[in-house]
Amino acid sequence: MKYTKKVSAVSPRIDWKSIDWKEINEYVKKLRQRIYRAEQLGQHRKVRKLQRLMMRSKANLLISIRRVTQENKGKRTAGVDGYKALTPKDRENLYRQMVKYNLKSVKVKPVLRTYIEKKNGKLRPLGIPIIKDRIYQSIVKNALEPQWEAKFEPNSYGFRPKRSTHDAIANLHKKL
Repeated sequence: MKYTKKVSAVSPRIDWKSIDWKEINEYVKKLRQRIYRAEQLGQHRKVRKLQRLMMRSKANLLISIRRVTQENKGKRTAGVDGYKALTPKDRENLYRQMVKYNLKSVKVKPVLRTYIEKKNGKLRPLGIPIIKDRIYQSIVKNALEPQWEAKFEPNSYGFRPKRSTHDAIANLHKKL
């Protein structure tokens, strides 16, 4: 657990460009695996404890900020507040702000409603949350997803990570 010692020393001030992403991803990956394994073994108290640890983890916060502001396709889309974190300095400021918050006391802001035109000419409503709310969603997703992945059937493919329609079709061909 050498990572936790580093983060507690770095948490007030952080340089976005010097973050060891490999180490942080490994820490969060192992924590997710522990949640998955505890759920498989039926250790519900341990699952809840690990999920709380994941939700409070600074590593999970960093990964969530990176996912929302750098990796997602909608990273340049602002919510109702108009805020976008496109530069490393903006991400550092966002991290400093969000480290102080408690996830339980967060008030969710309204989403920006836009409409996307479909092929048949009708409009499909789309709600765009603010950056902070997207980060909170990512934090919670990292904590809950391993638990539910352990519960799902292996032949279930809908809306699951690293599974697609092509995987379902290949599985059908194999079984038929």
